Amino acid sequence: MPFEVLTMGRVGVDVYPLQTGVGLAEVTSFGKYLGGSPTNVAVAAARYGRSAAVITKTGRDPFGEFVRTALEGYGVDAGFVGVSDIAPTPVTFCEIFPPDDFPLYFYRLPKAPDLDIEPGELDLDAVRDARIFWVTGTGLSEEPSRSATLAALAHRAKSGSTVFDLDWRPMFWSDPSEARAYYKEALRHTTVAVGNLDECEVATGEREPYAAAKALLAAGVELA
Repeated sequence: MPFEVLTMGRVGVDVYPLQTGVGLAEVTSFGKYLGGSPTNVAVAAARYGRSAAVITKTGRDPFGEFVRTALEGYGVDAGFVGVSDIAPTPVTFCEIFPPDDFPLYFYRLPKAPDLDIEPGELDLDAVRDARIFWVTGTGLSEEPSRSATLAALAHRAKSGSTVFDLDWRPMFWSDPSEARAYYKEALRHTTVAVGNLDECEVATGEREPYAAAKALLAAGVELA
């Protein structure tokens, strides 16, 4: 049976402090959680009773084992979670300063395993048949993930709902000026685009909300 929700891209372990209002230098204890926006989307879908899977890769390490165990515990199919030897599974630290300041510190260098997805490794039938297919801008930041993401989008050809989470993280790009061309290509195959003002500006050159929405619609999406 086709998946109701199939996502592709970033995965990792979020290490969040158990104290709030202090910086990492003062934190004394942490909690470990499954992270990465496409992974979180798949988990949310599964928790609502939908069949869900995520296409990604981890490192060959205990955190990679944690990712698989956590996904299965949430009811997410981990059959498309591969292993890469290029680097350990990424870790992200967060500081918590309520109500709205949550700095993130990504440990994904020199390159995260989830950016090591090859086009030839994709199950394109699963991509095409999924009711909802969800990708992110981070997946476009480096090869071979860039080619794999664009290949998956092109093969899907707007069957069902195809969601592009603009997910702009400039620190993941060796040359951020390249991003708009790849975002534009991805939007051609997208039915839904999701992003904040910074992300919309990267994708379209527009920052005013109404103008950015119009630009996304003009790029080919049905819902911005």
